[in-house]
Amino acid sequence: LVDATDSLRTIAQKVNSANSGVTASIIDGGTGSNYLTFTANATGAKNKVQLADLSGDTILSDLGVLGGVPAIRETITNGATSMVFAKNSDPVGTMMNAQGVGAASFTVNGTTVNIDLSTDNLQTIANSINAAVSGVSASVRSVTENGTTSYKLDIAGTAGTPTFSDVSGNALASLGITQRSFANQLVTAQDAAYSLDGVNLTSATNSITTAIPNATLTLLKSNETTPETSTLSLSKDTAAIKAKIGTFKDAYNDAIDFIRTYSQFDKESFASGPLFGDPVAGQLEQQISSMIFSNIPGLTGTYTNLTSIGFNLDDQGKLTLDEGVLTTAISAAPNDLANMFKTSGLGSTNELQYISSSAKSIASGTSAYDVNITALATKGSYTGETAQTLASTATEILSFGGSMIGTTPYALTINSGSSLSDTVTRINSDSKLKDLVLASIDGTGKLKIESKKFGAGGNFSVISNLAAATDNSGIGALAAGTTVTGTDVQGTINGEAATGNGQFLVGNVGNAKTEGLQILYTGTTTGLVGSMSLRKGMGTQTNDLMTTFLDSVNGTLTASDKTLKSQFDDIDSQITDLNTRMALKRADLQAKFTRMEEAISKIQSQGSQLAALKTTS
Repeated sequence: LVDATDSLRTIAQKVNSANSGVTASIIDGGTGSNYLTFTANATGAKNKVQLADLSGDTILSDLGVLGGVPAIRETITNGATSMVFAKNSDPVGTMMNAQGVGAASFTVNGTTVNIDLSTDNLQTIANSINAAVSGVSASVRSVTENGTTSYKLDIAGTAGTPTFSDVSGNALASLGITQRSFANQLVTAQDAAYSLDGVNLTSATNSITTAIPNATLTLLKSNETTPETSTLSLSKDTAAIKAKIGTFKDAYNDAIDFIRTYSQFDKESFASGPLFGDPVAGQLEQQISSMIFSNIPGLTGTYTNLTSIGFNLDDQGKLTLDEGVLTTAISAAPNDLANMFKTSGLGSTNELQYISSSAKSIASGTSAYDVNITALATKGSYTGETAQTLASTATEILSFGGSMIGTTPYALTINSGSSLSDTVTRINSDSKLKDLVLASIDGTGKLKIESKKFGAGGNFSVISNLAAATDNSGIGALAAGTTVTGTDVQGTINGEAATGNGQFLVGNVGNAKTEGLQILYTGTTTGLVGSMSLRKGMGTQTNDLMTTFLDSVNGTLTASDKTLKSQFDDIDSQITDLNTRMALKRADLQAKFTRMEEAISKIQSQGSQLAALKTTS
């Protein structure tokens, strides 16, 4: 909020305190020449500075920052989009932290729309536009970047880009739909443009981390007229690889130390660990040691086990690593080295892809697992009752439901005057539906909506608030069109039962070899469609072994704990029984002792009486 007493410096301070992603500063141009500048905190075209006067004020114009006539700030297909907002449900004025905003009006294609920025959110503004203006569709679109979801208001015309004009309140400028040009623009925000191996690319920053995996490119200078070429040489980071493999050695030795600390007898201190004599502890160490030097199933050639890359055992049973041998292996066969530690799968065709596996999935070794498909995955769809041949004569609401949509039905408004092509575009561009379904016009001219997701999880329903007719979408209010139910893939892996989920097939619990093995089949044929090789490296094998011991339900140590607990419970029960019997025995002895004392007392009394009689006689 700027008032009449503010100087350029205090205006800059207020802008910076707002934390809006823009930095305001003052340039001293000499006596009587001071300039207020606005600079985006982030680089790239999408981060360009967005400025607008609110509530009909002309502060930025008076300062000479903005000039010219308003124009669309950011275009989309047949329309314009707003700036980014944090939420869809909060009032726009609140999200902008703007005081004094309120009722405003603007025109779209010459039709007036009235809103209130102090109470309206993005969705209610979209609803107001849709209710007032025909031939225009307004919707709220979600945008997710770096894990943060934000929202934008899209306004698009069915027959081209609409015209926009603020009437009062500067609503369009406040939303970022329109913006006046900068009177004095020092630097235009733009993305970096470069080519990599002949492929033209752009980046919002000059530090690029996404072009080449695990590599950062830093763009230092540019020459638009005669671009310069640089040659990049990438090499393996041998030191980093050796360091990571070294952590495996350290982790192994730490595990052995831990096992021995709690399970062995110390000959010097004569102390023994709490697991001394427990066969499970010895079993764990033996299995780890045995596994470490076994060949990795499926690996062939020079590097098939840890010994081949420099690992060995010292006289204490600890792992050692010959870095010279390891360096040679890294240079000679980096892929074999990687496969030695990780889990990987390889389908015999491009239509079979490895997704994941579990600790109970067994490596296939030299014989891959056959994949037999008995039924293909399909997508659910719905085709309307009637072909639309005329522009719609009423606003129509399509309600989407079903497992894919969620527990709450999703309503989509189709404006009056829309053609069937407009409806297709409306569905395919909707912020929610565009990721779930694909709308099209089938060969008979009817609206067809198909799920983008294979299987039962992609099924949906759709009905209209209008009876099917030639002047609406033809979906109808009774769901009397053609419904196709999506089905999951069916088949077996290695002859073992598997469960389908869309195009994904996973080995069932209890399978001898393929439990938890998940694959993706994208082919179009059934029967024996190929095979899947599963290779488990040492890292995965170690993790699987730990799981078999540490699993909280069926792990070996869990079973041992249960056995010990059962034994402890039995001993506790025996102690309780013994204490009960001892208490009963004590009570019995106490009763007998009491009776004996009573008998002695009586005898003593009788003796006293007899002695008295003898004396009197």
